[in-house]
Amino acid sequence: MELPRKALNIQRALGLVILLAVVCTALVERSSPLSERIRTLKPWPFWLSVREPGRAAAPTLHLGVYDPLRRSLVLIRVPESTKLQGKSSAARIYVDALRATDDEAAASRAVIDLAEAKMSALSLEPISWEGAGRLSLDLESDEDDDEPAVAAAVALKRRGRSPRALWMLTRRASSGLVHGDAPAADALFLTLELRRVPVENLEPALLPDDASAPAFLARAFSPRPAPEPEGKAIVAEVLNGTDAPGLAAQATKVLRSRGIDAMVMGRASRPRNRTVVYDRTGDFERASRVRAALGCPAAIAATRIDVLRGVDASVELGEDCRF
Repeated sequence: MELPRKALNIQRALGLVILLAVVCTALVERSSPLSERIRTLKPWPFWLSVREPGRAAAPTLHLGVYDPLRRSLVLIRVPESTKLQGKSSAARIYVDALRATDDEAAASRAVIDLAEAKMSALSLEPISWEGAGRLSLDLESDEDDDEPAVAAAVALKRRGRSPRALWMLTRRASSGLVHGDAPAADALFLTLELRRVPVENLEPALLPDDASAPAFLARAFSPRPAPEPEGKAIVAEVLNGTDAPGLAAQATKVLRSRGIDAMVMGRASRPRNRTVVYDRTGDFERASRVRAALGCPAAIAATRIDVLRGVDASVELGEDCRF
């Protein structure tokens, strides 16, 4: 039985739309800097401007490195106080550029341009900014969370589970194609990539001071060395961020039973609802192993280098961790 002519025409039209969509996607992917890095399995650097809706303050700047080979994301928060040009901080440069141009996008570009120069000057390894992305993210503030890089990394990953967010990113990518701006699709491609990245492969960090930054940036942009042998001890301090007496001692016993050289060091820097494991040396893998050994599923890990503490990791226990 032959299909009615009207139904047949509809099928042909749908087929043509699908074919055009596939062709357009292929064209965007071929010219997208991120897609090129994914095809060649090379790390892709990008800048992420995080803005809190309703706040007039300058967006928080993060430097990201997505590694398609390891399926990992390093996201480094650049403090607003970071001096990018002489004595001018990132926040001051943004404010001055905004006054001069009355254009938020132009002000953000001015900060990022200087931030790229600053990072290149600091890093022990050369950084190639060719094809680097410039993305943005709206993020609701969480007063209980003093790790903005953690919140931003998690929000980037969760964006891939939001139909509304995916639709908006697809519209921007399509608009970019129409206007010859292929990099506009990078935000969509990164979101789709991060859906396959395990949460434990999110590596949030705070940019360390200028003394520790060179080695840290070189590690972030260089191929990762082979994991250290399991026999090499990891030294961790354990601090109690709750009112529960003896919690740090219990956590220390758990860590020691699982091969971590742990010691109780008293109270945490502040009361905590969520447990945080800090990487103190710039080796996130060690902090990740401490988090896994702790056995608190909700615990997070983040890099805040502080070599003067003399430990590989600091565990600040929160209300989410009980033994």
